[in-house]
Amino acid sequence: YLKRISMFVISCHSDTGFISQSLRKLENDLLHGHLDNFSGVYAVMKAYFSGRLCQDYIHIEFTWGEETDMEGAYELLNHLEKNDLVVVVDVTGVPTEKDFVIEKCKNPILKEFLNESLQGMSFDLYENCLDPVSIYDEVDVYSTSCPYVCFLGIPCTGGDYNAGKVFCREQNIEGVAQAICNIAENYPLFCKKLGIQIA
Repeated sequence: YLKRISMFVISCHSDTGFISQSLRKLENDLLHGHLDNFSGVYAVMKAYFSGRLCQDYIHIEFTWGEETDMEGAYELLNHLEKNDLVVVVDVTGVPTEKDFVIEKCKNPILKEFLNESLQGMSFDLYENCLDPVSIYDEVDVYSTSCPYVCFLGIPCTGGDYNAGKVFCREQNIEGVAQAICNIAENYPLFCKKLGIQIA
């Protein structure tokens, strides 16, 4: 890791708590299967392979150990700078009709930046965690050192995403991928708000 001033960091855990995994595509854009956190990884990869994440100030980290002790997040924490913008991509059980949910977005500068960058998109934004399934995630690790952290969640329905198969829509995954791209492209605006240099 090189020392730098500020980066857009995407954190997405790639471990899973399931012994076996499966997924089915149903009618009307619906997916049913083990989505924690396959859907998050897929959304980040869709963003990456869109060709829109071509900037030098982006760092993507696929973490491990999120389902146990957050070991991967703690490892990444050692390399973060205080002015980094860190977005955690994962599933959420927050009830919504929107394409995605932003949670744990307490910082007013970050909140303003996200509302501007994601203007016209379908999302809910909350300062706290409204997920009825789980309230502890990688945001809680990173926020100990970085004030500009939030959770970008893919809405899942039909039960406990930690316990088994749940539902989400492909448009939810696509929405998160688009949101990542929008944030990346507008990141210089975020740095301008903070009065800092990029990377």
